[in-house]
Amino acid sequence: MSGPRTPSRNPTNLNSPSKGATPTHISQLLTIRPPNSQSISGKTVRRVTLHPSIYNLLSLSVASPQHNNLVEIKLDDSPTSTIAVAWSGSQGSDSKCIQIPWSVAEDLKELAPSLDFSEKSKSKVEVKKYLGSIGYVAVVEVEDYLQQVGSTDSDGWKYYLEHYLIDVRYLSEGMIFSCDYKGSSISLRVKSISPAQRPAPIESPLSMRFSGLSVDDTRVYEFDKSSAVIFQGLQDGPAPSTPKPKPVPITPRKLAKPQLPQSVPEIKSFPVTKSSSIGGLDRQLEILRTHIASSLLHFRRFTRSNLTPPLGILLYGPPGTGKTMLLRSIATEAGANNYIIDSSLIGKFLGESEASIRKVFAEAKKGSNGKNRSIIFIDEIDAFAPKRGETDTTSDSRLVTTLLTEMDALAGIGEGSDDDISRVMVVAATNRPNGIDPALRRPGRFDLEIEIPIPDAKARLEILKLLLKDVDTEFDKSVEGGHITNWANRAHGFVGADLETVVKKAATRSVHRSLKKPDEVSSFPGFFLDAIDTTDEGLSISEDDIKTALKETKPSAIKDIVLELPETRWTDIGGQQDVKQKLKEAVEWPLRHPEVFHRLGGQPRKGLLLYGPPGCSKTLTAKALATEAGLNFIAVKGPELLNKYVGESERAVRELFRKARAASPSIIFFDEVDALGLNREDGGHNGSGNSTGVLTALLNEMDGIEELGNVMILAATNKPEVIDPALLRPGRLDYILYVGPPDHPSRVEILSIKFAKMRLGADVDIQTLASRTESYSGADLVKICDEAVLAAMRENLEIESVNWRHFEEALQGVKSVITDEMVRRYRTWNVGGVKRV
Repeated sequence: MSGPRTPSRNPTNLNSPSKGATPTHISQLLTIRPPNSQSISGKTVRRVTLHPSIYNLLSLSVASPQHNNLVEIKLDDSPTSTIAVAWSGSQGSDSKCIQIPWSVAEDLKELAPSLDFSEKSKSKVEVKKYLGSIGYVAVVEVEDYLQQVGSTDSDGWKYYLEHYLIDVRYLSEGMIFSCDYKGSSISLRVKSISPAQRPAPIESPLSMRFSGLSVDDTRVYEFDKSSAVIFQGLQDGPAPSTPKPKPVPITPRKLAKPQLPQSVPEIKSFPVTKSSSIGGLDRQLEILRTHIASSLLHFRRFTRSNLTPPLGILLYGPPGTGKTMLLRSIATEAGANNYIIDSSLIGKFLGESEASIRKVFAEAKKGSNGKNRSIIFIDEIDAFAPKRGETDTTSDSRLVTTLLTEMDALAGIGEGSDDDISRVMVVAATNRPNGIDPALRRPGRFDLEIEIPIPDAKARLEILKLLLKDVDTEFDKSVEGGHITNWANRAHGFVGADLETVVKKAATRSVHRSLKKPDEVSSFPGFFLDAIDTTDEGLSISEDDIKTALKETKPSAIKDIVLELPETRWTDIGGQQDVKQKLKEAVEWPLRHPEVFHRLGGQPRKGLLLYGPPGCSKTLTAKALATEAGLNFIAVKGPELLNKYVGESERAVRELFRKARAASPSIIFFDEVDALGLNREDGGHNGSGNSTGVLTALLNEMDGIEELGNVMILAATNKPEVIDPALLRPGRLDYILYVGPPDHPSRVEILSIKFAKMRLGADVDIQTLASRTESYSGADLVKICDEAVLAAMRENLEIESVNWRHFEEALQGVKSVITDEMVRRYRTWNVGGVKRV
């Protein structure tokens, strides 16, 4: 608070009784007891508890206790009293006792040091309703402060105490109170009160009836948002010369003065980072340099046209894309005084974080005098300024308000001569731009927003060149060598941090090769001693090290949903040559021959549907496609996206596509897509009651307002007739492939792949077996081979090979689930009147 101001409201006069009440000045003699609860807060530090009958007898207001529940408490033989807030206790409490907190007891002990404040106390006090006037605090001076809290902590302590006294509300001179600050209990005394210059209290006829009471003899003052706190020995000048009320004669008493830690941490700076060490962000660097130079170096061009220079820049993008590196680079090369606001400034005590932020802005303003410039960097700004109303505490709202106030104050520095123009700029970074309070993103605060995207192939090549620049390699690391170009092209969705992880893993493999194996030393501890590096020899990364590291590293954008699929090649799938070729055309050609599509004006397909009987290699085909194409592969089973809570299934669909776009080019594979895309006209539902919403979200993501980008949709089903036709129109799942039972040559090929892993007898004829398995699926053929192995083992565990008699036994037990009617139904399935086979 900058200082006292005069509100327009009148002081409260508590002499006026409620309508129809008969005024009486009643007092009660009660025995003191400690409170049931020892917790300290602003609302309870001066609260006494009375039995409900006593509370009503004293005419204290239950309906509106905040305005009419002050009581005077004094010892029997003392002319001096102290003020407290009365509270009605439970009916089971003792009606002859009053529970008083420590702070009120300390006031009474000033008058009677031998006062007993225990559970068995026999000390009595006189309690009566306070009927005097209440003024308003302009400035309150608190003593015993400097020896308790360091002077550098004044901002945080003052902010905390002002809010604490708003809860205490009623103050009087000499009053003792305590508070918890930073884990320590602090005892303070109100040394003096300067009342606010406001209209005099309205004299009530009731108040004039009581002898010895004058409305001008105000003892109690209300502390509100317009009041301020100063500390003995800390204020710059004397306290306001406003006439003070007569002090209450209380003998001074020395209070405990525990030591507190410092609240505001030292302002730190970024480590040195040169722009030459950042790859793939040349355009973003140029925009940053130009914008900062125009605002800090050429600000007079703005002011001569009566304009305010841009003050804020927001960098946003996925984690690991280089936002913090850009901040460090600008801090290193801008030639300005740098100040950092990060999570280390967030304190756990009330007002501590706000004071830390204000200090950083104040230091930045001081550091921008003369020819100097200042830049304030805020990393992870979403932690400081989340959307108000979406969090459970008020601390976030105070942080946002503080940032808004300080940024607006920067624009106001220039309201004078050119020498006073603000030369402070704020540059912030976040990976959650939509999580920041919208008030910060409006023009005038963060005027420019720069996206730091996931790097493309060209940017990945530049990053890999920088990462391998000083590393010895066993391969040609030049662009002309082709190795790093190939890796950059295949590292789809990798951000700079992911590529750095790849190089580190490759380097770790190189070091591991040079370590002596445990079996080469006499004891296991010797392995660690022997592995200690005592040479100056560097490491050398091989081509195999990089390839292995690339396989082990997943893109950050989809790390939580990418599945560890076994490596499957086209050669692992027997038959289905036509399906394989069409999948290569749809997926691999756009990646390997994009210039042909561009030259001929064609558009790559966005969605493919594989349908057919169960067990005909639809899922296996998708796995092979992911391996051969080298794309990020996201496998989703239809039911996995369904959730019983309203809106959660739709949110899961949106999140899935968002991550796929971030890691594009990528493939989303929907296995059992019929669980998500049930035909709406047939009234189908999936048991969770939200299939229509899920289907709508899926349709919008596949071909809605937002571009799908380089994301390929691959789906599989054995119930194509239940899928909604909207999913099958051009632009969505527009390429439909029938994957049927293998024909004779395909069965031979499937059996050949399986036989290559088995030990067979000379009497096993693959052609005969293929002829005997007409209408069998690929899964059925594999099961026959496995059953033949089990039959051989049942015959003799020492047997050397699987013979034809074992296959005969397996054929008796394994029957095809595919019927002629099923095949006919699949082959005649129509979509929109157009036959798709």
